[in-house]
Amino acid sequence: MLERRSALASAKPYVSAALKIAERPGFTLTQFAGLDGDFENKLSAVIGTLPDKVARAQVNGERTIFRIGPAQFWIVGPETDDAASRLAGLCAVTPLSSSRVRIALEGAPARAVLARLMPVDFDAAVFTLGNAALTGLHHTPVTVHCTGADAFDIYAMRTFALDVWDAVTDAAREFAASR
Repeated sequence: MLERRSALASAKPYVSAALKIAERPGFTLTQFAGLDGDFENKLSAVIGTLPDKVARAQVNGERTIFRIGPAQFWIVGPETDDAASRLAGLCAVTPLSSSRVRIALEGAPARAVLARLMPVDFDAAVFTLGNAALTGLHHTPVTVHCTGADAFDIYAMRTFALDVWDAVTDAAREFAASR
């Protein structure tokens, strides 16, 4: 059986006294979409509470649910998540795990680093816990999710993972006391 290989396997780790940037592997990412009027009720019966508006995420146990559009959701769960099989036939199910990487930023400078790269207001009073944004970083779309006061996950397409990694770590160089 083939093993999943990280698109960031050759990336150099980034750790400073103020900021940590690391890949967060070991997840499933699945998109769910439905057209019937009862879709959201069916979805919430399986995965729990749904975010009430686009650009918000809801944490339900080990799953994080993003509302990415009208009647469209991303569900990020553990590698053993069975949501896709439980919802098959009830809605459109698109597995995205193999096409994305997740990069975590954590530390006081995280907002400043992201603000250099993306046209999003990362002010702590605006981009708060649970906020998510589909935005661009140079030439690629990314989804950024606020997971804590100074903590974020970036979901990037596997094809551009190293470019995104390099852009983020380059923007963070100012905060590297030692690497």
